[in-house]
Amino acid sequence: MSGALAGLRVLDLTRYIPGPYATMLLADLGADVVKIEEPPFGDATRAVPPPLPSGADTAVHAALNRGKRSVQLDLRQAEGVAAVKRLAARADVFVEAFRPGALERRGLGAAALRAANPRLVYCSVSGYGQAGPLASVAGHDVNYLARSGFLGTNLDAAGDPVLPTTQVADMAGGLLAALAILAALQARERSGEGQVVDVSMFDAALALMTVPAARVLAGGSSTSELSGRHACYGTYRCRDGRHVAVGALEPKFWEGLCAALELPHLRSRQWDQGPRREEVRAALAAAFAGRDRDDWVTFLRERDVCVEPVLDLPQALAQEQAATRGVIAAGALSSPLRLAATPVVVPRKAPALGQHTDEVLAEAGFAAAEIAALRERGIAA
Repeated sequence: MSGALAGLRVLDLTRYIPGPYATMLLADLGADVVKIEEPPFGDATRAVPPPLPSGADTAVHAALNRGKRSVQLDLRQAEGVAAVKRLAARADVFVEAFRPGALERRGLGAAALRAANPRLVYCSVSGYGQAGPLASVAGHDVNYLARSGFLGTNLDAAGDPVLPTTQVADMAGGLLAALAILAALQARERSGEGQVVDVSMFDAALALMTVPAARVLAGGSSTSELSGRHACYGTYRCRDGRHVAVGALEPKFWEGLCAALELPHLRSRQWDQGPRREEVRAALAAAFAGRDRDDWVTFLRERDVCVEPVLDLPQALAQEQAATRGVIAAGALSSPLRLAATPVVVPRKAPALGQHTDEVLAEAGFAAAEIAALRERGIAA
């Protein structure tokens, strides 16, 4: 069965995480994603350890590039740029992740490509977007989280920012890029015209702050009941040194938790402030310290009070819920997308560098002699 995006051609000039994650989602949905990589090494994630047991790829590259085809072209040479232009003339979507202005200087900017192919959806993925004083500034996930207020509102007990161990802004940026591309394709169905899509990891990180930002813009504080200050929402250490996560926000859950922990006198003290708030937290901490984590989870599951175990990643991947949802396939996370009538396609593994160069160029009308000449001059590989 064809995926929802079967028949769509996507040219992917992105690297690292945000852009490749976005285009992988499109490939999961059935789009033909052609990954353009520059010689001699291609996408830098091909060198990020650990390697797969086969030695043919790295785990990170494989996890971000399944279902794609790889073409190796040197964009520093005019013939390589000309080849990409020919590919773009037949494409539906063009996704790039260079610094603003870099591809314009090479003749691969949105104006040039859309002049030749007005139906093209041209998506730029960058740190701070195509405009603004930081547009040309380099950055990584931690920088976008810092600028967005994400780190500044996620503090530990000492008041220091807590760094997430996954790329929050990068992954959110990839998700927003895929969403925006789909919206632009739908708009094209009505207008017949493509458009330019500008995705910023800074914007993506800021979008994750929608609720706290709403409070600040209304004159309030960004600190909320989700900050861990209140006993009803946070983590607690159990007798065996492991932790549970409590999310008993609604009164029915909080009251049920107090009853289960044999702390009925705390039912009316969910939102206490100051020293009284710390008394409530201390009472729950003492209660949870009396049993092992899994004992608590089993005991509280039947009481429906929003308490779950804090798992490490191997435990999370091994749990029955993950198996039931089929979240692992071919040694990596599977697509998170679930569509009943047009399910995600059975993915090809991530391509070898330049694996499909000849195939894709031939589809774009390059004669065998042209392809051979590009290879001979080191423009294609």
